[in-house]
Amino acid sequence: MRKFKYLHSKRIEKKLLKKRIDLLNPEARKRFKSNQLFSRFFAVLYWSMMIVFLGAMIFIERYIEPAIGKTLFIILVIFCTFFLPGVILLFPYIKLAKKYPRQRLEDIPREVITECNTPLFKFYKIPENFIITKCYDSSNQNLISKDLLIYIYKDRLSIVNDFTTTNKDFGCYEFELSETEIKYGKKGDLTTTELSANKLTLSLGKRAKPFISNKGGTDDV
Repeated sequence: MRKFKYLHSKRIEKKLLKKRIDLLNPEARKRFKSNQLFSRFFAVLYWSMMIVFLGAMIFIERYIEPAIGKTLFIILVIFCTFFLPGVILLFPYIKLAKKYPRQRLEDIPREVITECNTPLFKFYKIPENFIITKCYDSSNQNLISKDLLIYIYKDRLSIVNDFTTTNKDFGCYEFELSETEIKYGKKGDLTTTELSANKLTLSLGKRAKPFISNKGGTDDV
């Protein structure tokens, strides 16, 4: 088994965000961009104040620390550097936030997600012949209750996230077919495909077993 991951997911996230913004009407798009600028302004202001206060504390250290002791001075530095800027900015932020309300983004259509995820399809070499199945249980907690995309590439079984509905990328698990063990199992009233390879176990949908056993086919085995 080997696991590898696409390194430029941030580019896809930015592209999807732009697509979601483009789906808004002009008024909503203006509200969204105004809120973004408002939030960034206060973030920059907070970090600027934090740097200024830290510089001030460093400057007055020789005058204050001997009087109150090192421990109290460290506490004072932490408060003045991290908490005081937030306290100062909290009231104006709350007052001004009413003028720059948050704008909810529309749900992006599935076909747009698939289009934006084209680099992921190419990088992971996902063919047209794949299936999407629910992961009911796994030794990897991050995969539980996720929709997984399963395909065969060069006689190897590959498992990635479902890039037709999300751009969240946990990477690709790739197995030699000879190192995998698959069988039917049960989860309540559901028939599942129990897959194990090395230390990874997956409880998948029923149709995963014939697909894997037939190297991308669908007939039951």
